[in-house]
Amino acid sequence: MDSKDKISSILLATDFSPEAERAYRFAKNILVPHDDARFYIITVVKPVYAPMGDLTGATEVLLDENSDIIKETKERIKKLVDEVKKAGITNCEGIIKYGDPVSSILEVAEKLMPDMIVMGNRKPGFKKGILFGSVSQRVSANSPVSVLIVR
Repeated sequence: MDSKDKISSILLATDFSPEAERAYRFAKNILVPHDDARFYIITVVKPVYAPMGDLTGATEVLLDENSDIIKETKERIKKLVDEVKKAGITNCEGIIKYGDPVSSILEVAEKLMPDMIVMGNRKPGFKKGILFGSVSQRVSANSPVSVLIVR
């Protein structure tokens, strides 16, 4: 197999759901540890909307670096990074972005240009036509690199 045919870098997108956990296990198993192997783990924290001033609308509020949500997210990413490093892939980095998951994942993919994005796919709910794999579907449709959606 030519070195160009080997997977050397993966961007794992996670929201810590059971589907994302399956994608994580899958990604960790397909990236063979070697000197050039790179494993990136991204999670995206959505803005919190809170009423501000009058009660007619909500305003986007960015979370403080010391908020419980951010602290927990950092701990969870660190745990995954440590697990990947213990598996022999020493070049592993956790990335936390804030905002829209699709645009954030695509922005990081365009910057890093991994061989592949790996992500889970949530099972469709009653709004199947509207929500069916909305994040994974839109990432896959717009990604500059291959996308593996783990079910």
